[in-house]
Amino acid sequence: MPDAAPANDAETRSNAPANGDKTTETIAIARALAREKASRFVVGDVVDGSHARVRASDCDAKRAIHVVGCKDSRVTIDASVECAKVFVERCEGCEIVVAGRVLSEHLEIWDCVRCEVRYESALGTTQIDQCRGVRLKYAVRAFMGAVVFATSVGVDVAFGDFGSDAQRLDSEDLAPGDHREIPQFITRVIDGDLLTERLIRGKDEYPTTERELRDSLGDALAAEHLDTAPARAELRKDKGNAAFKDGNYSQAVLHYTEALDLDASHVVALCNRAQCFLKLGEHDKALADADAALSVKPDYVKAHFRRGLALHALKRFTDAVLAFERTLSVDPKNIQAKDALRVAEYAVDKARRASRS
Repeated sequence: MPDAAPANDAETRSNAPANGDKTTETIAIARALAREKASRFVVGDVVDGSHARVRASDCDAKRAIHVVGCKDSRVTIDASVECAKVFVERCEGCEIVVAGRVLSEHLEIWDCVRCEVRYESALGTTQIDQCRGVRLKYAVRAFMGAVVFATSVGVDVAFGDFGSDAQRLDSEDLAPGDHREIPQFITRVIDGDLLTERLIRGKDEYPTTERELRDSLGDALAAEHLDTAPARAELRKDKGNAAFKDGNYSQAVLHYTEALDLDASHVVALCNRAQCFLKLGEHDKALADADAALSVKPDYVKAHFRRGLALHALKRFTDAVLAFERTLSVDPKNIQAKDALRVAEYAVDKARRASRS
């Protein structure tokens, strides 16, 4: 079993859904996402000065519009259109005009270069990822909601009712502190001016900003809550434990990795991920995680034991014997380690006899 805390096994929660219920829920979510993607109205491969227009007859309010792979062209979503959401992907040198009504008030743009999105209707949130040279141009300032961006360079905003000058949002001074994650920023109109702030995640994973945290908690309390990475790492570790309990070892690895991205010294996540790698047959990775856990906590019994299991699986039997002996030096009553030690000693003896014959 994976660990729930540095010295304990994962707890079994009596109110947790049955394994079959979780699997059914996961499959249902995956199928729903696949259906949503398949239902999108796709505008693709519009190139070389062409102009594609999306009309009301092309898309209804339940479908999203997905503009993908266009270059040096224009795509207009007519004012008569009602759609669920707008996606813009892998476009270059394009102008996207959003005049219709987006019911979710959400537009996502990623992996685009030198593109301009023109808003002729209000939109709540625009999310920008992995882009270079993206301009958001709003017909009036009131149409702008929030702009959330990450891993992007050259993001700027302009307003038709405030002249043609654009204001760049990304700059080198936007990433104070170490929140242990890829920096993500949010720009909104605050007190009449554009304000760009770094997004941080609270202990409950809810996104906020340092300013909002200080406004709600005061400076003293906010200082205690600014680095929430350890608490959030614990949540990710718990998700890993739940996936491990379900036998979903690959998913558990993802959750433990997310925990370690937030707190690289989380010995429980390291040791539990080592156990997953043992289950998956990735013994080198299991050994590396066990070693990393021991570098943080040299007397961690389960890390010594899992290190021995990894070494045994790698047929490094002499080293495995030493690892199991070390386990027993820390925990002399460990029955599993005693049994594993006997097996490893037998393997060493067998290898010696084979080398003599």
